Amino acid sequence: MKKFFSQDKVAVGLLAGLGSELGFVLVLTVGLLIAGEAVGDHLRWYGGMFIPLILVLRHYAKSQQHLHVVKTLIVVFFVTFLAFIFYMLRSRTIVFQ
Repeated sequence: MKKFFSQDKVAVGLLAGLGSELGFVLVLTVGLLIAGEAVGDHLRWYGGMFIPLILVLRHYAKSQQHLHVVKTLIVVFFVTFLAFIFYMLRSRTIVFQ
């Protein structure tokens, strides 16, 4: 497994980026369900899924040997962030005044 994540491939960036976001989302959803809270009432909390992605991006950027992975992680961050903001606007969780 360590050998896979030490490669400089686009697939590594996709798996690391989307996997870190998905892991956060799953843990948060399970935590909310165990606590008996409605997931729809806490949609803003899912914005925290970008924190692990930024940390993974920082890890790969500091090594300066994984240029393709860093570029892929930046694209994953940008696309998922735009999708998240679009969803928040469509669900009227955030509203422009």
